[in-house]
Amino acid sequence: MFKILTLIYLFISLCFNQISYSNETYKIIVKVNNKIISNRDIEKEKNYLSALNPQILDIEEDEFKKIAKQSLIREVIKEEEVSIYYKIDYQSPNLIKLAENLYTRLNINSEEEFEDYLKEYDLILKDVLKKISIEANWNNLIYEKFKDRISIDRDKIKKRLELENSLIKKEKLFLLSEIVFTAKNNEEYDDIYRKILNTIKEKDFKSAATIYSSSETAKFGGEIGWVSKNDISEKIYKKISNLKINEFIEPIKIATGFLLINVDNKKEEEKENNVEKTFNKVVSKEMNRQLNQYSTVYYKKLEKKSFVDEN
Repeated sequence: MFKILTLIYLFISLCFNQISYSNETYKIIVKVNNKIISNRDIEKEKNYLSALNPQILDIEEDEFKKIAKQSLIREVIKEEEVSIYYKIDYQSPNLIKLAENLYTRLNINSEEEFEDYLKEYDLILKDVLKKISIEANWNNLIYEKFKDRISIDRDKIKKRLELENSLIKKEKLFLLSEIVFTAKNNEEYDDIYRKILNTIKEKDFKSAATIYSSSETAKFGGEIGWVSKNDISEKIYKKISNLKINEFIEPIKIATGFLLINVDNKKEEEKENNVEKTFNKVVSKEMNRQLNQYSTVYYKKLEKKSFVDEN
């Protein structure tokens, strides 16, 4: 049965791509359960990742292909799991709003500008909406599975915010990037961390995040965004508060592995006086942090159970 599916997929792919890929030999790169990832899929994924983070083009070609392959493997595994629970709507009107969140992050102002931007990478909006749909359904699945395990001390957060609001008029903001990695033992930890440090030294932190981070932020060079003291744990805040721009903390142990944080930039602003608004923001970020951890753990279990055959 698998061989039949492979032949069908190969035939359809050749029919639809014979013009644009006439000079390129079709190759199956990896089989993930019942799906195939070809060299053409890899090239398209490279275009997508380049659109999200143009700096990735500075990475060596072999490394770039490896990143694209792993990205597609994750997507296939997630899509198959989500399909068990939901019928994925790849054309839902809600996806446009989610796409807006994506292109705003790229400093693009409209859907039309985004479509023009994608053309530069030989992509169309439909390609991106499909990926957004898979990720949105995956996030919904994680929420439904683990929402009852979320633990947030709302009273403690509210009391802290009320106290800070009465004492602090200005707050520090940090633009942060992250690298999350795992290691089975001390030897593997030393090896990965050494490679990360070498990449940071030879290139920069964002390149290292793109190559080595297992977090979803790796697609954006590890960028988390602007955060305040209330957006991160007290432990992390203490470690970054005195760092200079482009300095990073040593790896700290977290539930999903090891975490490095880099300070990309920092500034100071007037503190938000609306305690309720700040409270909702803090609770939302803490919920997302915990859900992200569950997402990583759940995906790793699926990955271990999946059939991945690389050529």
